[in-house]
Amino acid sequence: MPLQQILFESVLNIALLVLMANLMLKSRIIRDIILQEKRSFKSQALLSAIFGGLVIISTCTALDTGYYNINTRAIGSMTAGLLGGPVVGLYASLIGAVYAYIFSSPQVFAMAAAFSTMMFGLLGGGFYPYFQRGKWKYKDLFLLTCFAEVCDMVCLLRFAVPVQMALKAILEISVPMILINAVGILIFISSFDTIFEFQDIESSRQLQRASELAGKCLPLFLRGISHKENMQKLSEIMLSEIDWAGVMITDRREVIASSQKEAAERLEIGTEIPDVGRRAIKSGKMEVMYKVPVTNPLYEFMKDYSLVAAPFVIREQAIGCLIVWVKKKWVLQQSELKILQHLVTLSSYQIALAELEQQSAMRQRAEFKALQFQVNPHFLFNALNTVSYVCREDPERARELLLTLANYFRYNLNYDAYFVPLEEELEHVQDYLEIEKARFEEKLLVTVEMPEDMDINIPTLILQPIVENAVRYGINREGKRIVRIQVKKEAEGYMVCICDEGKGISDEILQKLRNDEAIGSSIGLSNVHRRMKNLYGEENGLHIKSSLNGTCVEMHFMKNVLREEKDENCSD
Repeated sequence: MPLQQILFESVLNIALLVLMANLMLKSRIIRDIILQEKRSFKSQALLSAIFGGLVIISTCTALDTGYYNINTRAIGSMTAGLLGGPVVGLYASLIGAVYAYIFSSPQVFAMAAAFSTMMFGLLGGGFYPYFQRGKWKYKDLFLLTCFAEVCDMVCLLRFAVPVQMALKAILEISVPMILINAVGILIFISSFDTIFEFQDIESSRQLQRASELAGKCLPLFLRGISHKENMQKLSEIMLSEIDWAGVMITDRREVIASSQKEAAERLEIGTEIPDVGRRAIKSGKMEVMYKVPVTNPLYEFMKDYSLVAAPFVIREQAIGCLIVWVKKKWVLQQSELKILQHLVTLSSYQIALAELEQQSAMRQRAEFKALQFQVNPHFLFNALNTVSYVCREDPERARELLLTLANYFRYNLNYDAYFVPLEEELEHVQDYLEIEKARFEEKLLVTVEMPEDMDINIPTLILQPIVENAVRYGINREGKRIVRIQVKKEAEGYMVCICDEGKGISDEILQKLRNDEAIGSSIGLSNVHRRMKNLYGEENGLHIKSSLNGTCVEMHFMKNVLREEKDENCSD
């Protein structure tokens, strides 16, 4: 046969296949099936039938050379595997192989034609992960097809009898057959690039849409999925933003919120979770139910819909799920599944963060309460002894000390606010110092310098541990305890400086404090340092200057504290 005729006929065959490819792409169902990562049995059967039909068309339009026909079966069979995966590649090539075995001419090549057609489909399916999602490497695809056609020639030698006839056919058709199929598959499969480009554009659009929706929905997860009022609002927002027929939100036991469109009856709150939801909660992955079983209690309600369930997964355990239902169709659009998965993933992160915030708040509240009840037994014992002693000498002074002591403990035990005015905190410190003055008498000298107006709130019980350390360890060479408290106004707030004239704090303790390490019995110092850093930032812990002549502790309190609102909530 003249080379010119072979080329002309081959171009027509490839053009026919490209036309078929474009007709396939006109169908939204076929596009959606190709774009699906997980396909139902119906979807795989449909794809297998379509590509099997392409293989049959390639067999029918084969170019008769008098020996083995020049055909493009490799294009349909391999593309079935490359686009549809191993299962579609297997069944599509099986359809083509049966047809080739029955209708091949001459019949001496029937077995070889059938075997090679099966091999093409399996080869395409085997390389499905490599060429998946339109990430074609055309050079590799060209070489793979050339290899497949070489294997086709080997099949001719293996199955055809007599061998001389097979060898003659190979010598005549091998080169044009290899080139036609290798070039043809590149042209044919490039037709499908548009759907993957469309998918990328659609995914970007849906991602933006999901992000906008997440901005409206995520604040409702701040109190977890147990807050049914928020979950009901959430289901209504999602239903108004996305073209779903209905939305339900469940915990691990029952439906806790539900919204729907165009339904004769409403799904009651507290209803048992649908099967697809239970499967999603158990597996921790998205589950799809294309058809509700007749035996399902929700059959009458859901018989016209397909359901998709995506679980809220926290610490690798599902705490509930989001279930949406849409009008029943062959396939669910990939974009719908992605927006659902994206929303549920973000929601899971939000719930986890909310839990962490809640746990952190509870921990801070527990630490705060522990600090309130942390009464130094030695201080209490010494204070009572002092009052007892003063009772004998000056009953009126003893009465004043008892009132001061009562104020001191009332502030420690009954104050629920996490932030208090600086003036109140200083008054509490002065109550403490008043009791200590009665104990040490002239050996304790205290000076306090502060402006008249101090418009700032500071953490409660934040100053006393520092003042207590100054009284306890601030003994100078003359045996006196000298404590100076100075408050200065700054641009962003106030600075409180507490100084003594003791022997100073050891370098070892200071280093441990900088490294946030445990400081043995100096719990108060490390506790205040940590609280200051948590509230005002890493650079605003305690600033300590210490030498053999004494210690000064600077504390900087700022008016605008980001965590103030959260910490005030700790005491709710």
